[in-house]
Amino acid sequence: MKFIKAPKKFYFHYPFPVTVVVSKFEDKVNMMSAVWHTQLSFDPPLYGVLISRKRFSHSLIEKSKQFTLNFLDYEFLETVAFVGSVSGRELDKAEVFDIPLKDGRIIDVPILSESYAAYECELYDEREYGDHTLFVGKIVGVHYSEDAYYGEKFIPDVYKIRPVLYIGDEKFLTTDPSTEKKYGKKEAEEYLRNWG
Repeated sequence: MKFIKAPKKFYFHYPFPVTVVVSKFEDKVNMMSAVWHTQLSFDPPLYGVLISRKRFSHSLIEKSKQFTLNFLDYEFLETVAFVGSVSGRELDKAEVFDIPLKDGRIIDVPILSESYAAYECELYDEREYGDHTLFVGKIVGVHYSEDAYYGEKFIPDVYKIRPVLYIGDEKFLTTDPSTEKKYGKKEAEEYLRNWG
């Protein structure tokens, strides 16, 4: 293996799912694609997204203290890519890219109507990490397509939704459901029983 000391930009952990962050302050709505995001807690339900201070969405979230996270099927790759490629400072992305929005049920920030899942988040915490701010949202509501999930834990049905995955360099792909396999505790225990 090769070694790089302290790389400036790196994508070794990609591909990663993309979310579209929607923010709103007063009458200004903006949306941006984000790859740096993660679940942080079940109780309370916390989800974090990292946004550069240079982004217009950053200032809207700081002012409004709320945002939505929207997950779109690969069918809407163009929407995901376009909202992440241009600034919303002087451009109404929803109008220009013909993106249908729907009002949030609890917070005053819209969701993308075409999302298979969307989280309404109230700002719980924010912290600076290098050149990005980690905005931690408390999920106060979830919108989801019923046919996209199954079971009590809402497992995604990869035969019905194809998440947008980012691999870097403005390139995207999605999942191949034929590769789905179950390996977990039961399979590990079976392996250990047969080992040595």
